[in-house]
Order: sequence, then structure tokens, then C-alpha cells
Amino acid sequence: MSRHSMGTRGLTTAMTWLDYLVIAVYISGFLWLGQRLKAHASGRQYFLGDRSFGWFVLSLSAAATQLSSASFISAPAFVGARAGGGLIWLTYEFAVPLAMIVLIVAFFPTLYAAGVVSIYGFLEQRFARSTRLLLSAVFQLSRAFATGVMSMPLP
Repeated sequence: MSRHSMGTRGLTTAMTWLDYLVIAVYISGFLWLGQRLKAHASGRQYFLGDRSFGWFVLSLSAAATQLSSASFISAPAFVGARAGGGLIWLTYEFAVPLAMIVLIVAFFPTLYAAGVVSIYGFLEQRFARSTRLLLSAVFQLSRAFATGVMSMPLP
């Protein structure tokens, strides 16, 4: 099979040295930027705005992270590509903002008052470091499996 060939799933293209160079420059640039700026802000300053904002403003920032250009571009395409329009998936997408409102009202005031930057920090503060590490690992594994399932081709 040549470098640019038609496989069973369409066009497949191997990465070239230029692709790897772009990835290396990108990663190196972010590592350099992080190293350079790490002395300027702590986690509390970065995630909590140095506590100069209220919990509601910070919760809006967290809700905004759920939105992205990929969401706006891929949602209509995904709904249109499914038989029946993918209405089940669309219903799920409409439920996400409602879930964010519930999470903002129910959890953010408590997390803000505790002075932690994540739910994992709260769990460590409330229970123990082992609880934080265990649940962090469970989350990472569940996301890895979920991504693997989403990446599987449709029959």
C-alpha cells in the first residue's frame, strides 16, 4: 500500500517528518511558555481569579468551557448524519446546559467557599489524598474507554 492510498475506510495518509516537526514545535512551545509563566500565577490565581471574582462569575467561565467551536460545527453535522436525524443525541446536547445550571447552583458555592480549584481537591480536603488519587484514576480510565468506544467505526 503506498503512502497515499485508498483503504477500506477511505484515504489514508502516513505522517511525514514535517508533521512530527509541527507536533514537536507545538509541544515544546507550550512547555516553554508554561515554564516561563509558572512563577506569575498559582493554581488559585489561575483557576479562582485570585478570589477576586464571586462563585457565579467563575461558574460562568466553567460553563463556557463546555462550549467550543467544535460543538457548534460538529453538532449539526452529527445530527444530520444519523438516521432519523440523531434526535436522541440532540436531546442529550440540549440537556447539557440544564445540567450545567444544576451543577453551578448545587456545587460551585461549596467548592468556592472551600477554596479548592477542583472537585478532586475538595475530595482530598474532605476525605483523604487516597480518595482524590483513586477517583482521579477512575475518571481518567473511564474517559479513555469512552474515547475508545466513540472512536470505533460504525458497522
